[in-house]
Amino acid sequence: MALSYPELRQAIIDGSKLIMDTGAISMSNHGNFSVKVPGKDQIMITAVASLANVKPESLAVLAFDGTVIEGEISPTSMEIINMHLIVYKKRPETGAVVHTHAPYITAFACAQKDLDCSYEAMVRAGMTEAIPVAGYGPRGSDTSVNNIAKVMNVETPLGAVMLGNHGLLAWGADALAAARANNVVEESAQIAVYAASLGGAQAIPAHMRAVTIQRRDAFAAAGTQHA
Repeated sequence: MALSYPELRQAIIDGSKLIMDTGAISMSNHGNFSVKVPGKDQIMITAVASLANVKPESLAVLAFDGTVIEGEISPTSMEIINMHLIVYKKRPETGAVVHTHAPYITAFACAQKDLDCSYEAMVRAGMTEAIPVAGYGPRGSDTSVNNIAKVMNVETPLGAVMLGNHGLLAWGADALAAARANNVVEESAQIAVYAASLGGAQAIPAHMRAVTIQRRDAFAAAGTQHA
């Protein structure tokens, strides 16, 4: 059943709170969160430039062409609309997109260094390839959006891309999945930074990534076990 507008608002509030509660965000709390309105070429998005204390009145509804349908949106938030829309257009199965400046993964973005698949949590989240960096372009500009599209053209199970010299764009089937994608990527980047002092994180062999997914799915299919 498709979610109603109030349910979509609550989904963004809950997803934003999850990111805030885990601290997977920069000190400024800067970020933006959107969900696709089911059955329509519309998104609901945070209308202010912070994920702290998101409230129903902090959200706006926009058409895919950028027309505001409900609410109002700040210029700072309006700048990034096309960054969100390119994900929905390239990956139609996506239900939610989040952008943050989570510090560890943003360090990778500023170094323009891909985040390799070296941490099992990435694999279990379905990110079985390195998280790539999209080349720099001013936030939300045609250059930025085209660079995001280029790295998303590869048919790999991405759940996120880095924005060169900027931050992270993560997505998922719904708002909580997008928030978890942000958090998993940030946690993975943090661990990779720590591992660098020990000689560097080692990538999980590709064939073992597939085995990990198979094992995850087999246990999920078996369901909860009872005495």
